[in-house]
Amino acid sequence: MNKTVISLGGSIFSSDFSYLKNFIDIMKEKETYAIVVGGGKIARERITLLREMGASEYHLDKMGIQATRLNALTVSLALGNAMDIPISIDKALETLEIYGKVVMGGTEPGHTTDAVSLLLAEAYGSKRVVNVTDVDYIYDKNPKLEGAKKFTELTYEEVLNMLNEKSRGAGENFPMDVLSINIARRSKIEIDIVSFKDKENLKSAIEGKKFLGTIIHS
Repeated sequence: MNKTVISLGGSIFSSDFSYLKNFIDIMKEKETYAIVVGGGKIARERITLLREMGASEYHLDKMGIQATRLNALTVSLALGNAMDIPISIDKALETLEIYGKVVMGGTEPGHTTDAVSLLLAEAYGSKRVVNVTDVDYIYDKNPKLEGAKKFTELTYEEVLNMLNEKSRGAGENFPMDVLSINIARRSKIEIDIVSFKDKENLKSAIEGKKFLGTIIHS
């Protein structure tokens, strides 16, 4: 059984949905899968609004989690699933045991969906998480800036060094976060960063074949 976990960035919902449809086409061919879906634009918009109104970061996280579950339900229904969206790792494991597949969103404040995907991988016994996002590689700075350097391989420690000086609040976006990398490091889980913009390359990454993107490992 393929035990790869997919962390599907909410940014895939921010276009004309053609990228989302491509992802669904790929996954419909799979008999088993474990997908954790991010909040994307809808989460950022609500979080920005509520932050301006004085809501706490804890409650902003709770708003973001609801957005991830809405997106997860969208993906699940598009794949033809009738199961409820699990609200915890334990419930996700139960769903995997029964159906051999699961789609979920966030679980609790303070945990990004990237972190949830790594926790699910730990609990599920997976050694690989495919992080599907809107960037093709991890870069040393904003890839839109001149001279940005892309990385095809990074160690956990190298990524942590890039992240440790960054301050993260609810709804902020980066291909990975500190908690996710620490979970991956303690259980030696490989993280593959791949863009959803190239369907065939994305399919290769999901299937464990050679792909264009960044590999994070020990």
